[in-house]
Amino acid sequence: MNPVSGPASDRYWRDGSEDYLVNVLTSAADRSTASDELAAHVVDWPTRYHFDRARTNLLYPLGLGPGLRVLDIGAGSGVAARAAADSGASVVAVEGDRRRADAAAIRCAGLDVEVVHGTVSDLGSAQRDFDVVLCIGVLEYAGDDPAAFLNHLVDRLAPSGTLAVAIENRFGLAYWLGVDEDHLARPWVGLEGYPAQATTRATANVRTYGRRDLTALLDDAGLAAQRWLTPWPDYKLPTAILAEAIHDQPDAVNLVDQLIGPPLDHSRMGGGFDGDERAVLRGAVEGGLGVEMANSFLVLAARGSGALEARCDPNILAWRFTGDRRKAYLRVRTVRQSQGDEGIRTIDRRSTHPAIHTSSTVAGTDGWLRIHPADGTPERYVPGPTLEQVALEHLRNGDRRALINVLSRWAAIAENAAINRDVTDREAHPYLPAGRRQVLPGNHLDLGLDNLAGADGVEQPTFIDDEWEAITGVDLQLTAIRACWKLATVSVNSGTRHLWASSASVDDLAVAFCDFLPLDVGADPLDRFLKAESELRVVALGGDATTHAAQLRAAGRRSLQHRSVGTRPAGGLWGCLGCLRRLPRVGPLLSGLARLIRRR
Repeated sequence: MNPVSGPASDRYWRDGSEDYLVNVLTSAADRSTASDELAAHVVDWPTRYHFDRARTNLLYPLGLGPGLRVLDIGAGSGVAARAAADSGASVVAVEGDRRRADAAAIRCAGLDVEVVHGTVSDLGSAQRDFDVVLCIGVLEYAGDDPAAFLNHLVDRLAPSGTLAVAIENRFGLAYWLGVDEDHLARPWVGLEGYPAQATTRATANVRTYGRRDLTALLDDAGLAAQRWLTPWPDYKLPTAILAEAIHDQPDAVNLVDQLIGPPLDHSRMGGGFDGDERAVLRGAVEGGLGVEMANSFLVLAARGSGALEARCDPNILAWRFTGDRRKAYLRVRTVRQSQGDEGIRTIDRRSTHPAIHTSSTVAGTDGWLRIHPADGTPERYVPGPTLEQVALEHLRNGDRRALINVLSRWAAIAENAAINRDVTDREAHPYLPAGRRQVLPGNHLDLGLDNLAGADGVEQPTFIDDEWEAITGVDLQLTAIRACWKLATVSVNSGTRHLWASSASVDDLAVAFCDFLPLDVGADPLDRFLKAESELRVVALGGDATTHAAQLRAAGRRSLQHRSVGTRPAGGLWGCLGCLRRLPRVGPLLSGLARLIRRR
C-alpha cells in the first residue's frame, strides 16, 4: 500500500467503522471509485458514507483530470482522493486520524496519491501551488479561528487555483424543518447559534455557516471570485447539484422541483417533519430563497473569475445523477443553457465512469434488460412540469377528479403505444409474462409520470427518458402498476398531503391509483409488481432478488405517519379488498367494484 507520512499525533474523528473499513479495503480486489464490490459492504450509515457510489458525485462539477495537482484536506478514508487520482490527477491527501489515513492509503494504493497523517500545517514548504484544494466536510471543525484555517488552505493554492468547500448550511431547509443538526444530533441548535448547553466537549467548537457568513470568510481569505452550487439532498450523497443561476430561470420552481424531488433523505436525517417538504421547497424557490435555504453548499472560490470559468462551465445549470445503480449503469444528466438572447436549454447524458464501457452500440446487456449508451449528445430540454408534478399538485388540492384525469392521460399515452400480441416463452422476462398481452415497446419500461414532461398544456406530454430497454417489450399492465407505485412512493416520501388517511401506505395508494386508471391492471397487482421489480433491481443495482423484495415490501408499508421505517402491513378497507382480490373467480369482480367505488 502507499506509505503514510506525517506526525505520530492523532486527531480522532471516528464513527466506529474504521477497523471494518480497513479490513474491507485490504481484502477488496476493486477499490476504484464507485466500486460495486465496496458498495456491497454497505450495512449502515457509516459504511454508506464511506462506500456508497454517490459519494463522489460532488466532484463531478470540478472537471478533475490529468495534469492537475489536488490537495484533499480531511481526506477521511480516501474517497475523494481516490476519485481524483482515478481521473488522472496527482493527489496529496491529508487526514488527521491515523486509522482513517491507513484506510485512505489502502484505498489509493498504486496511484499517484501521497497520504499524510496530520493537518495542513504539517505539509512541507514544497507542497503548495495546487490547482484544486478540496475542503469537504472539514471547515465546520476549524475551531474558533476558521479564518486562519482558510488562510492555510489559500497559501497552498496555485495563483489560478480553486478552493472547493463543501459544508452544511446553518440555515438549510432541513434544519428549519426540524431535522437533527448533523454534528450535534439535536434539532434547532444550529439555528439557535450553537448554545453552549447544547454541545459536548467534542462538539463545543463545531460550527456551520449560512451563505452570508461563509461569503465573508472566503472574501477575507482573498477568494472574492465565488461560484455557489447547492448539492441535494446534501453534499454527502448528492443526487443533484444546482448552480445558483438556475434559480433565476422563469420556470425555476418546476425546474428545481423536477431535479431535486424530495429534498430530505429520511433514511439517515434524524428528526422529522410531517408536512409536504417538497411543497415547502417550491415555496422557498418561488420566494427567492432557493440558495439561502439549501441543505448544504459546494462553493468554488478563487482569486479571479477566470480560474472559476476554467474549472467549472458557467453555462451549466445543474447536474442530475442516477440512483444507486451498478457502476456500469451510473449516469449524469447535465442541464446547460446557451448564452445569448435565445437561451436555449439542453440536456446531455453521460456515463460517470465511461472507461469501463466497451465500444458496443448497447452498453451493459444483461439478458432481457439493457441500457443504451450515454454519449453526451445534447437534446432540447422539454419545458413544463412533469405529469408527476401535476398529479402531486392535485393530491395537495384534494382534487380527485383532476387526479383521475392525470392518470387517464397517462393511460392514453401507454395504450396508444401498445400492441396486442402473443408473447412466447422464449420472449418472456420478469416484465413481460408469456401469453396474450398488450405489449409496449421495450424502451417504455420507465414510462412513469415523472418521465412525461411538458404536461401543463392540452397536448400530450413528451416521454423524456428511455435509456432502459427490455429487449422483447414490456407488459402494459405491469408498466401501469409500476407507474402507480412510483407515484405513491414519491408522494409519501415527499410528505404530500392526499385524499386518504395519513396511515395509508405506499401500497394502499398504489392500489388506489391503479383503480383510478381507465384500464384493468389484472388481479394481484402488487405481488406481480414486486416479483418483476425485484428481478429488475438485481440487474440494475446488483444483489439478490430476496433482499430487494424485502426492501420493496418495507418501502410499500411506509406512510405519512411512518415515512422512514415501514412496519405496518396494508390495512383498512383497501387492505382487505387487496387480499380478497387474490381469490379465484371473484377476485376480478371485486377489483372492478373497487375501481368503480374509487372513481366516484
